[in-house]
Amino acid sequence: MATTHHRDDSLPFVDHILAARLTTLLARVTLTFPFWWSGFDKMLHPAMALSEIRSMGFPPLPYLDGYLYGFLLVVQIGGSFAIIANRYAWLGAGALGVFTAIVTFLAHAFWRLEGVARANEMNVFLEHIALIGGLVFAAMQSQVMHDNRHKR
Repeated sequence: MATTHHRDDSLPFVDHILAARLTTLLARVTLTFPFWWSGFDKMLHPAMALSEIRSMGFPPLPYLDGYLYGFLLVVQIGGSFAIIANRYAWLGAGALGVFTAIVTFLAHAFWRLEGVARANEMNVFLEHIALIGGLVFAAMQSQVMHDNRHKR
């Protein structure tokens, strides 16, 4: 477990939990869970993945389908692994953040809806924006860990 220094605004046992390597790993795995799960699901069900892409308004481009499909897998699984392994986490977080922003605007355009459907899509939209914020924090935390290792 990492050395902890008690802060005035938290309890010692909380400091120990937050400083534990296991906590960091679990946070990285759970933050990326929607991405790596979706990536593996797309890997197992390629036709469904391409249908999902079409549902967002992308036209059928048979000559590009394989590339787009491969790109999605690299971004979702590769970006997740980069964050989980804390190797090029900034790149993984950036790729997943840009991917999430694009897909969120395409798939959750709440401003085009009314009533309950609008409220539901707006909630999903906002959750995805919060997820992007979490990815930024993962990149920042990775940088702090890297800086701390090199200060020793």
